[in-house]
Amino acid sequence: MSFINRSKFRVALAVFSLIGFIFIVTGCTGFTRKPESRSTNSPLSVVLAEMVGTVTPTAINMSTSSPVPTQIFTIPPLISPTPNTRPKPFYWRDWPISPDLSPNAQEILLKAIKNPALDLHTFSKVGDCQMTPVTFLGGFAKGEYAIPPGLEPAVSWFSASMTSQSVTAANGLGISSVLDPIFGLAAGNTQCQANETPLDCELRTRRPAVVLIAMGTNWKPNGEVSFEKYLRQVVDRILATGALPILATKADDVEGDWKLDLAIAQVAYDYDLPLVNVWRSAQSLPNHGLEAPLDEYLTGDGWMAANYAWLNTLEKVRQELAK
Repeated sequence: MSFINRSKFRVALAVFSLIGFIFIVTGCTGFTRKPESRSTNSPLSVVLAEMVGTVTPTAINMSTSSPVPTQIFTIPPLISPTPNTRPKPFYWRDWPISPDLSPNAQEILLKAIKNPALDLHTFSKVGDCQMTPVTFLGGFAKGEYAIPPGLEPAVSWFSASMTSQSVTAANGLGISSVLDPIFGLAAGNTQCQANETPLDCELRTRRPAVVLIAMGTNWKPNGEVSFEKYLRQVVDRILATGALPILATKADDVEGDWKLDLAIAQVAYDYDLPLVNVWRSAQSLPNHGLEAPLDEYLTGDGWMAANYAWLNTLEKVRQELAK
């Protein structure tokens, strides 16, 4: 082979080697296995989402065959200036029996103090027979129940509301009933106007600064979705007046799988409102404070456990209103 041919051969060999190297490099990056996609419901994804407040970001393209963009995604901060430390609705069983008032609830009450349209000594009740004065709080104002030490100021402050009837708390009422005018004037509530819902009637005539909501025992099968929808409407209407809604779980599970308590907790969480955990207040009682065999209504001890939880919460409200 001549010198020129040998030189050409060496050049061709070098070029061929270079092309092979490039093919190997680009081939490895081109066929790199993609990261496994994880369901947003997988344990790891859920934990990461809760830590950083978002879902897991997409993978960065590490290919060397093209320039890496300056910014693929923005990593959210691991620590927020105001971290949300509230327990999630799924864990409503662990929520306290008597809640502390969040900054949001305190702000609502502060505005209520400055609102001449509201009566700071008045609360309204939204519920069924379990929210009537015969069983709910009325005994404290009438001297029939022993008042726990330190809670006397709450009884004095709200005594008139404890013994009064609410249009929105009566036997057989459901969450949609208080939004239906047929349960107002047409039902014999003469203080209500024609075509006025019981809720609007109650808010107009009593001008409460606080509204206590305990609904769900009168449940209809498969009604948890509509229950939450109507509960949100009730909360929205109350907030529109400037009053503070306070929600509560229920001790029974007539619907199965605790769907309504979870719905109530979700609404309380979304609106950042106080929730009295009546369910938890009754857990240490025989049969969890429920009358056997139906396990639907509270026993006498169950009533009192719920009353103490509500009264303790009202004292926290009173302290804010009395500032």
